[in-house]
Amino acid sequence: MLDHDGYNRLLKINEAASAFTSRQEWFQRLAPLLGRPEYREKYDLCLVHRHFELQPGQRMVATEVPTGGFVTQPETVPNPTPGDIIPSSWTAAGTAFEWTRVKVPEDRVSSPPPELIREFLEIVGDGSVLGLSLALDPLPEGRIWGERLDRDSIQQILEIQPAEHWVDAESTAAASWKVAISSSDGSQVETSLIACIFCPLKPVHSPEE
Repeated sequence: MLDHDGYNRLLKINEAASAFTSRQEWFQRLAPLLGRPEYREKYDLCLVHRHFELQPGQRMVATEVPTGGFVTQPETVPNPTPGDIIPSSWTAAGTAFEWTRVKVPEDRVSSPPPELIREFLEIVGDGSVLGLSLALDPLPEGRIWGERLDRDSIQQILEIQPAEHWVDAESTAAASWKVAISSSDGSQVETSLIACIFCPLKPVHSPEE
């Protein structure tokens, strides 16, 4: 897993979004792998990024809230990791950088297997801005997972939003996708935006996110 120093060196969302170019080409290359039945419902494609900085011993941990959705914030996590906290996002090399809290053991989902990481890494390359994350629950048509930031509380708040909010490209960034082959000959790729982040996308060299 990434320690606090490694996490703090991750790109901010505006930097990661700017670095992810030729998106349709990457979706086309990754769809045969991530669309396999054994992976499709477990893992999504994501941007490897951060919003906040961590202190020694801290990790970004998501907790489900009663109103639906999740709140992710820095937590001091002991070592060994408690059984109710599992990895939820990984770099291309398979290093966990975000975590989530499960309510019961049955909710635990295993990390991507070595063969998935190996094939993913062969496609995107080490140090890629692309990674893997646990699949979010599917939503009805016209809805999307949207993330907003509460900087005062140092929280990332993930909640269900109307999909039309995504059309404002000046203030949102795509963060997670599900990709798969949608035709028998492999010529058509199905791409679904799973989650976006509602935050101003300032210039890459801005000192603030």
